[in-house]
Amino acid sequence: MSFFAKSQSSPKFREKHQKTYILPTLYGVAFAVVCILLLVIGFSSTNNAVYFLCFLMTVLGSQSLILTNRNTDLLQIQNIEGEDFFSDETGHIKVSLYNPSRDELHALTIETSPENQTIVEKLGPGERKEIQISLQNKSPGTHTFPALRISSDFPYYLSRSWKKHYSENSFHVFPARKGKNEFSDKAFADLNSQTHNQDDFKYHREYQNTDSPRRIDWKVTARVQKMMVKDYDQQMTTKVTLRWEDCPQVSIDEKKCQLSLWLDLAEKKNFEYALVLPNEKISLGKGRQHQLQCLRALLWS
Repeated sequence: MSFFAKSQSSPKFREKHQKTYILPTLYGVAFAVVCILLLVIGFSSTNNAVYFLCFLMTVLGSQSLILTNRNTDLLQIQNIEGEDFFSDETGHIKVSLYNPSRDELHALTIETSPENQTIVEKLGPGERKEIQISLQNKSPGTHTFPALRISSDFPYYLSRSWKKHYSENSFHVFPARKGKNEFSDKAFADLNSQTHNQDDFKYHREYQNTDSPRRIDWKVTARVQKMMVKDYDQQMTTKVTLRWEDCPQVSIDEKKCQLSLWLDLAEKKNFEYALVLPNEKISLGKGRQHQLQCLRALLWS
């Protein structure tokens, strides 16, 4: 389960040193050595054919440097969306790529680390593409997005160019969902722990002796001059109150993990739930936004 944060636009990005860097690969070093050897051979033997071959290889190497540098330098990152996630799962960030040039860009590697890479084989002129990069940060807390390194060795693998993008955006990692799967008995202590869902209203009918007076619809009763009550489907909404002191664990981190699990279970069961922390209380609610509010309050408690 993940919770997408609000996206931020391109001004949140800055490019380190505003430059693209380039260095020869091992193939490039070997290629340069061969060029030097040909030059030495041509000079010692005054062989024009060797000179011509050396010239062609030098031109090819120079072209490789230009194309490789351009291939990386033209790529733009226009947007990034992060997501909050539990520390016992893998999160993701969505990165929007854009090629503003008239040329195709090839074999681009976008990575946050050598072990976490995404390769874009081709990006056409004016094309936009969204990629997803996994995040495996197991430490609960608030984290800034890792630097994105964009690199390429297209087209001849003789050199590799790269640049880095940084974002000021952040994401949250919530405590792992660990502990008892059953809610505390005190969570249901409220006498009104189950209520009818108002969205499940069916119709009005005449009042019976077994009906609760709370179900009487006085407006309809006045209109039809009969005691009328609201009838509902049998579906009920369960209310639970999740309290810090009800966690059976001793340590603070373990209590956070237990409440994280209970919040996840309550949302999956479609319960209405309140959260009571030592320094904050969040009233009853349900849905992704309510769960996100509770989890962030738990994280910062």
